[in-house]
Amino acid sequence: MRRADEKMKEWFREEADRIPVPADMKTQIDRRIKDAERSRRMKRFSMKKVVLAAAAVALLGSVTAAAAGRLAYKASHSSMADQVTDYSALAGVEEEVGFAFPAPETFSNGFRFAYAVPVDSSDYDEEGNVVSSYKAVDLNYTDGTQEVTFMISPGSSSEEEGRAPGSTPVWSGEKEGISLTVTRTVHRFVPPDYELTEEDRKAQEDGSVVFSYGSEAVEEMVSYDCTFEKDGLSYCVLGFDLTMEPEELAGMAAELATAGE
Repeated sequence: MRRADEKMKEWFREEADRIPVPADMKTQIDRRIKDAERSRRMKRFSMKKVVLAAAAVALLGSVTAAAAGRLAYKASHSSMADQVTDYSALAGVEEEVGFAFPAPETFSNGFRFAYAVPVDSSDYDEEGNVVSSYKAVDLNYTDGTQEVTFMISPGSSSEEEGRAPGSTPVWSGEKEGISLTVTRTVHRFVPPDYELTEEDRKAQEDGSVVFSYGSEAVEEMVSYDCTFEKDGLSYCVLGFDLTMEPEELAGMAAELATAGE
């Protein structure tokens, strides 16, 4: 799991470098990434790859928005030391984050609740000033071999965010009255001295593969995600190397969002 954490760090840094943002904003973002990593080391806990990816997705999406001329970017931090593994204790998590969220104990496809973790999120203006701070929550579910994380935050985006570089829509449709799109991103981690092949260059140019340098060997990881909004809450559903079909992931997203209705 630690290797996966490092891979996602490498991927995030590589993607952030590819986005043309003002130098002063890039400095602020780099500083906050280093601060978050330093905080994790001081607390001496092991991060799950989905939690690290959650921060990456939130920050990368916001950097893309800022590059397009919008006002703010965001950073999200969480500690696995704060995770709650007892499903009956979710009321306490709701009290901590300050909003109620849907959270079935089990899904119809057999995935079961594994843990919840509160998330501290902040929005910043282009000068790095805090515009707002708020709580969010990550819910992790597993079937014993796969993991799916639901990242839920209050409020709705006022503007539509663009897709992260390298992501490809693999399923679009409607589930339980919610319009959903599942995207797929192939991450290939390669050694520092790796020379891209002609096939690699073609994949990099057409965006079908995102390359990141720093791995000891060539390795590949595939992420699937689905973002949407419902009843004043924003959702991002994320999984790595899933064997389920994209439509099944969309079905889980809709099942969670409509739980209890």
